[in-house]
Amino acid sequence: MLLWTALVHVHPPYFFAWATLYCAVWNALSWKALGEEGRKRLRPRSADLLWGVALAGVLYVGARAVLWALCGGFSNFLCEPLMGVYARFGTGSVGAGLALALVIAPAEELFWRGAVQQALRPRLGRVGCTVVAAVLSSLALLAFREPLLALAAFPTSLAWGLLAEWRRSLAVSWVSHSLWDVLIVILLPAV
Repeated sequence: MLLWTALVHVHPPYFFAWATLYCAVWNALSWKALGEEGRKRLRPRSADLLWGVALAGVLYVGARAVLWALCGGFSNFLCEPLMGVYARFGTGSVGAGLALALVIAPAEELFWRGAVQQALRPRLGRVGCTVVAAVLSSLALLAFREPLLALAAFPTSLAWGLLAEWRRSLAVSWVSHSLWDVLIVILLPAV
């Protein structure tokens, strides 16, 4: 996870190619860490897919509202950092969209909502494991001086984690995260 956060921070040339390669390995390691019981949570049900799509839409609208308010609406506080993030990640390419939806978002979901929440659940319960995982994901980004990404990571991670716990499904957060990434970074960026 720290190597992933470092890769995001450094953002080397051909980032999405490197990210796809890294996240393919991360997916395999998280898949193994889930064990048989955790992998059962990956089986999608149609209701989970609909909940995932709905949450992605709500998170996208919420993100757009916050970014509008803090970049042109009521303040210009986030304009410069937002432009920096979109300059690094907002390629708009089909390849980047496929990498986000099929490899990168699933890797983050298998790790945070899968392996991490599964490990914390027996000690902290379903809500506690979600809150701690969301805090840890944001702290990792803050440690690498990515405050805007940390600001986005906390509410989205919390929402995906709570939804995954409520539905007892990783498929629901996987769908939501993948769709949200494609919407916010590729199709309908906020800038």
